[in-house]
Amino acid sequence: MVQELTRLWALAATAPNDALTGIQQYLAGNPRDPEALRVAAEAHRRLGQKELAQRAEIAAIDASKEIPALLETVRLIGERDFGPASRLAATHLQKYPDDLNAVTLSAETAIALGLPERAIPMLEGVLARAPSYLLARTLLINALTLVDRLGDARAVLDPMARRMPDAIRVQELMAKIAANQSDFAAAIEASAAVTHLNPSSAEAWVNHGDNLRFGGRKNDAVAAYRTALAAEPDHGRSWWSLADIDANLLEDSDFTEIRRALQNHADDPEHLCNLQFALGAAEDARGNHAQAFSHFSRGNAARHSVEPIDDDAVPRQVDMYLDEVTADSIPRLAEPVSNQPTPIFIIGMPRSGSTLVERVLGRHSQIRALGELPIVPHMVERMKRDAADSKVEQLISSLTKDQLVQMGQWYVVRAAELMKKQPQQPYFTDKMHMNWRHLPLILRMLPQARIIDVRRGAMDCCWSNYRTLFARGHPSANDLSGIGKFYQNYVRLTDGLRDRAPTRIHLVRYEELIEDFDGGLRRLFADLDLDFEPQVADFHLSQGPVATASSEQVRQPLNRKGIGAWRPYSQWLGPMKEALGDYAND
Repeated sequence: MVQELTRLWALAATAPNDALTGIQQYLAGNPRDPEALRVAAEAHRRLGQKELAQRAEIAAIDASKEIPALLETVRLIGERDFGPASRLAATHLQKYPDDLNAVTLSAETAIALGLPERAIPMLEGVLARAPSYLLARTLLINALTLVDRLGDARAVLDPMARRMPDAIRVQELMAKIAANQSDFAAAIEASAAVTHLNPSSAEAWVNHGDNLRFGGRKNDAVAAYRTALAAEPDHGRSWWSLADIDANLLEDSDFTEIRRALQNHADDPEHLCNLQFALGAAEDARGNHAQAFSHFSRGNAARHSVEPIDDDAVPRQVDMYLDEVTADSIPRLAEPVSNQPTPIFIIGMPRSGSTLVERVLGRHSQIRALGELPIVPHMVERMKRDAADSKVEQLISSLTKDQLVQMGQWYVVRAAELMKKQPQQPYFTDKMHMNWRHLPLILRMLPQARIIDVRRGAMDCCWSNYRTLFARGHPSANDLSGIGKFYQNYVRLTDGLRDRAPTRIHLVRYEELIEDFDGGLRRLFADLDLDFEPQVADFHLSQGPVATASSEQVRQPLNRKGIGAWRPYSQWLGPMKEALGDYAND
């Protein structure tokens, strides 16, 4: 059999009609032989019969799924044992390199192991031969998203979404990618389709509500959250989302429902933290500070139990950067690159006022506000993966000029994909707060970048972090002492780098901006070498989406509500104040 298939493979390249005749005879006795079906696909391709070739490839993929080694690979993937699964698929591919099922499984393990860039060409090769293979297409979309090629991911997904309007997973992917692109009109349409297809899912409704909220449709978002709760009254994330958008909306009957939900989810940390934060926000809105703090404390304890803090990680990173980065290693501020948009990074602590600054900048005729871009953190994660025994902080310091140029170009291209309007504005903002932890890389790879450090008073900022339920990835916010130390290290790194490169990082103090808004804005645009435009002061009139916890605040006129917000809670904030040290007086 092996010799016959080898002969037919060779024949497919030189005499495809004869190969098809032979393979049909072979398949009469072996109808589920995947290798024979792949020979048929190759012969059809040689004859220009694309549809028949694809059908044969899909048939070969289906037949390959019965191979014991690949069944075991699927089992291992299901158990999240990706290393052995990868090795098993690779062993099979050594003998059968054209097995598209095995290639797809190998790509799936690569994505799971944090190697999406390795999976992309594999999946593109599969889809070139079997364009209708849904698993490969879905995996390719995921891989492209993980390397911030959102435009490419959308191009792969769009035709699939049109052909499969009733496929929940496809519509969920569309909503996710569109939201990541800040295309909330498309995200809302897709998440609405998911709720139509799965109307009893609280998770579907709360996701739809979030898209409505970030797209500026508050009342519709509230209705979606209420629908989620009608479907699942104990759903913690729905209660937190409702309280977060407007805690004054919670009524006495809602308090009763949330407390009942707390009893039902006593052993579920994720539901617990959502429910406790919802009650905390509601009690805060009513001025019941002791009760509010109690709920925030218990909510943070629940989150801390599943996302503990590594107390040494951030100070160790800051120490290494301050040791490695010298003034000579930071390029001087460069002019914008011709025919290329210039990034304006807005960095700082979460809840520092950075969304306000971004909304102001986004009103300027020369600036496009792009929100929080994960591009730089993803670049650093890939560097960590490839660093082997080296520390990423040392690796960043040792990058060559050519490597830095290449990385800077990658960043700008990925960000520019999100600037859909033509002509593109010459500047764009990236408001990923935690980019302060990657400043040495940003300063070196993007000498033309403008960087704004928005700094809010330490006690207000840290308290606001503590009382906000973040997505995973900010564990320091779950502990009073932890958030104080985190703030201290943020200031230590950004001040240290500004001392080394004073023209590269512009400090904006939130309270000073609020007290002298017009003067502060004029100084800000002068620092950016841009003309002041009066309409920037009307930031609350911006129609752009806001995908942050500040989405409601920045749609209101300027106010001082956030200044001194920590004071009613001062009696409980001793560990935070102690951790901040002298910074507590900022």
